Amino acid sequence: MKKIVVGPLMVFAAVLVLSLFSSCSDEDYLDAIPDNCTALLALDAQTLLSDGAPDAVKDMFKLDDGASSGIDLSAKIYLFETVEGDIGLAAKLADPKAFGDWLGKLSQNGTCKSVSTYKDYKFTVIKDSWVAGFSDETLVVLGPSLPVRQAETRQRIARMLGQESGDGIKKTRMFAKLDSINAPVAIVAQAAALPDRFAAPFMLGAPKDADASQVVIAAGLSSSDAGCIIVSGETFSFNNSMDKELKASREVFRPISGGMTANMPADAALGVFMNVDGERFISLMHSNKTFQTLLAGANMAIDMDKIIKSIDGDALVVMPRLGTDTLKLRMCAMLKSKDFLNDVDYWKKSCPAGSKIVDQGKDAYCYVGGGVEYHFGVSGNMLFYMGDTNQDAKAILSASANPLPAGVRGRITGRRLAMVLNLGAIVADDSSGSFVKALTGGANTLIYIVE
Repeated sequence: MKKIVVGPLMVFAAVLVLSLFSSCSDEDYLDAIPDNCTALLALDAQTLLSDGAPDAVKDMFKLDDGASSGIDLSAKIYLFETVEGDIGLAAKLADPKAFGDWLGKLSQNGTCKSVSTYKDYKFTVIKDSWVAGFSDETLVVLGPSLPVRQAETRQRIARMLGQESGDGIKKTRMFAKLDSINAPVAIVAQAAALPDRFAAPFMLGAPKDADASQVVIAAGLSSSDAGCIIVSGETFSFNNSMDKELKASREVFRPISGGMTANMPADAALGVFMNVDGERFISLMHSNKTFQTLLAGANMAIDMDKIIKSIDGDALVVMPRLGTDTLKLRMCAMLKSKDFLNDVDYWKKSCPAGSKIVDQGKDAYCYVGGGVEYHFGVSGNMLFYMGDTNQDAKAILSASANPLPAGVRGRITGRRLAMVLNLGAIVADDSSGSFVKALTGGANTLIYIVE
């Protein structure tokens, strides 16, 4: 199944399922969550729906209808990703009869199917895709599921609801870590639960033979007055030796000076900000399978290793769009030396057959070949730049005409690593975007920071 972005899109999935119910303490319910899930997210619904929460959130959750729905919104709501790649939701029921009656009303307007009984539990299908099952205490939703798979999904939910105390997620180290995060929205996820392009930065510092399931991201989410969602997190491992290597690798990243924070266009999908000594950073890249593949491809034409080793200071990598077949990047980085330009004549002579490097002015070049084109060079103030067009490559050298808001830029400065995600660009579907904006109080930006 297609993987999702665990951060904003898992929040969206939780809101989606709950809003489908509302559209139109005892922790036994946690026993239904599989102990081998790859990602786990906790929503403090009570905090999110407090008087201080955005009106859009209250409207989406239909707070006035919460009591009559039978869902206990005073208890945390958990979202998880299964090893099969499905998204699940577990919530506590305050009144199962009221919940069943509510589903009966929703079935009349086509929101869900009529409630049926399977084994000892009640079931329905919401919006033709999400299979929901519930007992006297617990609601589990799993999907999205095609009609041909829904009988199988119903069986899986029945097994989840029937798990004995101690068989679920509560006994795991993942849940213990999640429970230690004090935030309205908290998440713990294996890097394996993320798409490869998103997982790569989190794998930096892990041993070369590390499996993505061994690297874990823990983060807490909260809104801010800067119009963005701040995700303060850490990358770690339950494997002690691997965890030591991950922690040691943090020293490679230095506080970001902030000189490039305005260079990322606000409409770009993703931006990664850092401050590194290239001599140390290159070793992390070579230990990372994704970056190693990228370097191997680039090194066929130019000596990208030597370029990266020349970096000393702030660096910015921007992905204008996600989901395209060709990975397009724009890059800007401070240099301590441009001696690698002395090798350009050699690069020209050793280009693979059918490709070439051509001059584009002083210290500026273009590589063309194999359906790939990228422009690169060094500016007068010792900044390396690269992009898929000459205009875009040089544009990243200076402040964008449409920069990130000042409040967002301020959150980046001083951090060791910052990843900025444009929620509107990532969640392209209009309805999906509205769900995310409602949950986040209209914020358009998510920032993952490493202190």
